[in-house]
Amino acid sequence: FFASRPTKYVCMLSLPLLAPPANVYVYAQEALDPNVIWARRVGMWTVAEAPSRTVDSVAEVRLSLRFERPAAAGPGLVQLLFFHSSELSLLGTTDSDGRRALCCTDRAAAAGACRRAGMLVVRGDGEADEQQPGVWVRDVPFRGPEATGAVDATVRVSRSGVHYLLLASCAPSTGSVLVSGSTAWLNPHGYLPAELYAFLPFFGAMAALYSALLALWVGLCVRHRSLLLPLQVYIGGVILLGWLEAVTWYRDYDLFNAGGSRGVVPIVLGVLASTAKKTVSRLLLLVVCLGYGVVRPTLGATASRVCALGIAYGVASALHDIAANVSQLSEASAPLRLLGILPVFVLDVLFYWWLFGALTATIGQLSAPRSGTRI
Repeated sequence: FFASRPTKYVCMLSLPLLAPPANVYVYAQEALDPNVIWARRVGMWTVAEAPSRTVDSVAEVRLSLRFERPAAAGPGLVQLLFFHSSELSLLGTTDSDGRRALCCTDRAAAAGACRRAGMLVVRGDGEADEQQPGVWVRDVPFRGPEATGAVDATVRVSRSGVHYLLLASCAPSTGSVLVSGSTAWLNPHGYLPAELYAFLPFFGAMAALYSALLALWVGLCVRHRSLLLPLQVYIGGVILLGWLEAVTWYRDYDLFNAGGSRGVVPIVLGVLASTAKKTVSRLLLLVVCLGYGVVRPTLGATASRVCALGIAYGVASALHDIAANVSQLSEASAPLRLLGILPVFVLDVLFYWWLFGALTATIGQLSAPRSGTRI
């Protein structure tokens, strides 16, 4: 919606590089320039429809913002809008050239497309009815050379779904405005956005399942320790890595839900645990296809090549996954995204090519008449 507008926008749906997503957004003297709109988008539940809630649960957005004009000369205006995604059709106007804009310009006002230049266009003034709950609008006017303004408000969520919060400066006379303060998006279950909440019980259940599986596997290994093959010990290591991955991600989402922000360290630890599990799982599958523990007791010189491929894949996958989870990889240019994805893709292809070739050779060796290489 916003990317197609002729007016310049700074869309803050994703946070800057090395700043993981959060639901408590802090503004520290950030400059909002004329003809710029900041937008945040978060999934929200109502209290009645939330999958998890307590007696004191609320569904609301808390705004505490301060606005300061360093070079105030004349009157100005900053506007805040909060609305459900179904209300997007109430915003903006189309000019004679077929271009759509959110801000009312002098030309659009003269043509009757909107009422007052220098303001966001909200058709029907955002009035609510049974079909449209409406658009919450709060104006922060600067009268004359006035240099400061503030908003302290709590907006209730009346309908589940994706909600937007816009901060707009449509009037050129407003000048640059420094924004300080915070916005906190609180769901009935905590700070987790509605679209991420399912990960919390999912990773909790996965951690419990991995714990049971790990206990069972360790018990079986102890019981049959005299018959153990090295591969079975490595399989136990993969289960342990899976448990570590689930616990790490569960803790990350639990902290996010409780505090409203995500630290870089928990995300990196979760990504590294996931990468380690993927890498070791691939290596185990590859060495089995090479015949280790089936038709050959050791890998010989092949072991060094397997280790080299595993290290290369682990490093490339870790770098890509950390970039995808911590930074704005999706907002990067196509060549930059390709630079991150291509090494993982090439190594994956190499893994599968080697795996199927080795599996075919091992099956052929096992199928040979009077094969004496089985162990």
